[in-house]
Amino acid sequence: MKQITSTYNNYFKVKHCDAYKSNPQIIVDDKITYQTHLGFGGAFTDAACSIFEKLNEEQKTKVLDAYFSKDGLNYNLGRLTIGSCDFATADYDYAFKPDCSDFSLDYDKKHILPFVLKALQKNDITFMASPWSPPKMFKTTNEKCRGGYLKENSYDDYAKYLTLYLKHMKQAGIEISLLSIQNEPEAVQSWESCIYTPQNEMKLGKKIYENIQKEKLNTKLLFWDHNRDVIVERVQGYYEDDKADEIIYGFAYHWYEGYCSNNLKKVHDMHPSKHLIFTEGCIELLGLNPQDPSSASGTMKNALRYAKNYILDSLNYTEGFIDWNLLLDQKGGPNHVGNYCEALIMFDTKTKELHFNPSYYIVKHFAHFVEKGAKRIDVKNQSELLVTSYKNPNGQIIVVIANEGASKETTIQVKGITYKLSIDAESVTTLVI
Repeated sequence: MKQITSTYNNYFKVKHCDAYKSNPQIIVDDKITYQTHLGFGGAFTDAACSIFEKLNEEQKTKVLDAYFSKDGLNYNLGRLTIGSCDFATADYDYAFKPDCSDFSLDYDKKHILPFVLKALQKNDITFMASPWSPPKMFKTTNEKCRGGYLKENSYDDYAKYLTLYLKHMKQAGIEISLLSIQNEPEAVQSWESCIYTPQNEMKLGKKIYENIQKEKLNTKLLFWDHNRDVIVERVQGYYEDDKADEIIYGFAYHWYEGYCSNNLKKVHDMHPSKHLIFTEGCIELLGLNPQDPSSASGTMKNALRYAKNYILDSLNYTEGFIDWNLLLDQKGGPNHVGNYCEALIMFDTKTKELHFNPSYYIVKHFAHFVEKGAKRIDVKNQSELLVTSYKNPNGQIIVVIANEGASKETTIQVKGITYKLSIDAESVTTLVI
């Protein structure tokens, strides 16, 4: 894996810009506000945790600080997998009897929670959890991979299983605030997967909701947890059920279909009280170079995909952003089906070196500055740049500008003052006012 050296200095106080009197291309108006920001984060997959286990103590501290300290990304969101997924080093579940009388969190306690608990020492983290597949005993195919459905007579038992996961995690010191019903419920994957129609998802969701109420847990339910392209149709399917508004807290989504961010606004307009959270996205290396996936890692093009998605989604009412694996090896794994991906931080298991990809620094332009509780504020943008803006709880205004093309000059008005900016080619710039 080639060494990539990235710098992080392309941000500045607005007072450092030169005043410029003209009709501004970009106007930031903090009097018009939109959604409240929940935060940024990443996923504690089994793969990520297995890499964390391989680090020496100095490297562990470096990773924890880079992600969770206020000087780093200040991550305050985390995603957990309920059982194994493609980014796992083993096939694991928590029970093997239908009545779940043998339920045990031993695997997570040994392999997942050490990383999670250390991260909690650095920051207050809100956790969501997602299943990739029910245990095979609950499925029509009697296997976890390659799709299949939840058996009609297993809805109650599986709802109990998921509720036990929430209870056991709480006992281990980790409160699961958000639970999605199923990761990617329309995808038949070669790895752990299960198919649900909107009606299936609602049926299971209602049973989980009843259990959560009975057990007095604080977990809220997220639906969909799949791509943006058909989210509108999916949400319409949920709302055929008269219990939908009561049990649905919000909608989780991924970015793998391209740039369909405008669909998020459509969902917001349909159900403005529901929350929109980006719960998974990454750079899939296998698709970029099937012969040598690792060679496709660590480019500025990859990094700018984060900026484009984060800005467009923020402009369409997304409240929180959770990246995929927190750590991976030099190949973009481990992954039991070879579905290699890039992580912001990667570890070369041969040289024992950590590598910070350009994507880490691009995400820092957002996560380090935009605080939990910030309000997105209005941006009128007539430039060729991508721009979003937030007002932090302390009144500080943050403007993030992404430029996918050649260097440009633009003018921006903030607080009634217009400034002229020179924006580097293929860059992200953060302004702090």
